[in-house]
Amino acid sequence: MKTLAIIGALGFATLFAAEARATPNFPPEIHARLGLTADPACAICHQGGITGLGTVTTPFGKAMRARGLVPFDIGTLDAALDKMAADKVDSIGDGTPDIDDLKAGRDPNVPDTDAGTTVPVDAAVVPAYGCGAHVAPGSDVDPWAAALGALVAAALVASRRRR
Repeated sequence: MKTLAIIGALGFATLFAAEARATPNFPPEIHARLGLTADPACAICHQGGITGLGTVTTPFGKAMRARGLVPFDIGTLDAALDKMAADKVDSIGDGTPDIDDLKAGRDPNVPDTDAGTTVPVDAAVVPAYGCGAHVAPGSDVDPWAAALGALVAAALVASRRRR
């Protein structure tokens, strides 16, 4: 029974592990929606480009979340971008709206007067290690299938023990 509980807990953890990743479809959607020259880096929303659950900490990222952005939901991303543009949101108060910064190839989290304000591309993201890090490309494993597999494995182990 103890083995069954351990395997069940691992299956449950696997089910929710996918939620700690960044939303990989957001940078290409921002690129397409705003007509940018390249995908913006995760660093426009995640401080230092380090992604994971609870890491949206930049002024731009917080402004997007305040306008309804939900992880993994392109509809809320597009709506938040449109709202930011319509409201001319300038999340750092440098006088240039965030969407205008992005369209000009600048990082909306850095004042326009600073040197090196271009929007970093994903290749410039520093890898992270430890809790919440995701260095490898996103997995195509269905979390529900992984949880079901863990439960089947647990049932097999339990049935073998009874014999």
